[in-house]
Amino acid sequence: MEKANFISMILVLVLALGLVAVAFVKPQVITVSPNAEKDTLDVSADGSASADPDIADIFVTVETRSDTAAKAQDQNAATVSSLRMALQGSGLVKEVTTNSYNIYPDISYDPETGMSFVNGYIVSHSLKINTQSMTGVGKILDVAVANGASTVDYVSFSLSDAKAESLKQQALASAASKARDKAKNLAIASGVTLGKTLKVSESSGFQTPIYYGAERYAMAGASATPTQVVPGEIEVTATVAISYEIG
Repeated sequence: MEKANFISMILVLVLALGLVAVAFVKPQVITVSPNAEKDTLDVSADGSASADPDIADIFVTVETRSDTAAKAQDQNAATVSSLRMALQGSGLVKEVTTNSYNIYPDISYDPETGMSFVNGYIVSHSLKINTQSMTGVGKILDVAVANGASTVDYVSFSLSDAKAESLKQQALASAASKARDKAKNLAIASGVTLGKTLKVSESSGFQTPIYYGAERYAMAGASATPTQVVPGEIEVTATVAISYEIG
């Protein structure tokens, strides 16, 4: 009898320990996500829009030489002052600013003696002439050369912020339309159905300024014939990428 009770107590103890162990065992959980990755069709396309520039920056240089730096500097200052007045008086120029200013010795080298010596000094003052008159660029070049500009470095044509932004929006609209058409054609060719748009992204549009080098204006102001400058159109480009759900 006592043996039977002892066995019963052992069984109860084992059962209790088993229940405790079960209570502390971490259950295995399997999660099924309702947001399984969707099949997509991804396309991208480029768009562009063009327009005539509405800003021109003309870069010219006034260079003077003299036996001393001070004399060269004084001569340069007088010429630049006269040039500024002539440019402002043309009624075509919005702003004239300094682009660079340098003073350096004019050094010669004698190959017979192997010695170098200073002939004098050179002052170089580069000016940036800004205008919004595209038809007046040629006249500005002629005025600059006739009033002391030693060289015409280059001319840059670009777009104002407002005009560039307008063209960017046109370029984006064109790129988006091309991307949608591409997606439709690919869907038909692949035998799938386009669903909702999942993602749209775009890269910023940008303009490529037009540069004209000094060689085009080497003879500006050298004859009675006015200089003619025709820049052409500036293109703004943009890219649009679209991701569609497909079925």
